[in-house]
Amino acid sequence: MSQVKGTSSAPLIMGIIGGVIGLPSALCSGVCGAAVGSALSASANEAAYSSELSEETINQIADTASAGGNAMLALGIIAVVLGIIGGVMGKNKPSVAGGLLMVAAVLSLIPVFMGNLLSFVVFVLFLIGGIISFTQKKVAINE
Repeated sequence: MSQVKGTSSAPLIMGIIGGVIGLPSALCSGVCGAAVGSALSASANEAAYSSELSEETINQIADTASAGGNAMLALGIIAVVLGIIGGVMGKNKPSVAGGLLMVAAVLSLIPVFMGNLLSFVVFVLFLIGGIISFTQKKVAINE
């Protein structure tokens, strides 16, 4: 039975670089979301008296911001783990690695819509690694 192996090291390199850049990006998303939530909670009492929004509405917005930050943190960490695993598998199982890198690319694109532009760099790295993993020259090895 022959096993198909990839010849390019680019998926490995893209997966590792994307993971190294993606971890601080994920942490930034989580911390920024939590900071916005706590800042809104702290100012809820003061803002309730001087604006049209009630204290309950401001607290709901703060809770939503904190939950969004936690979700972006979780998505970022999952994307980093999948990207690194996909990169490491780039030569041994190129099709599986390409799929993992593509899933990691999609997951790392989601925080971009919340203003995390560093995640866009991670998205591009994982996307390029996934495309190269699918299109690289493959060699059949007989065992």
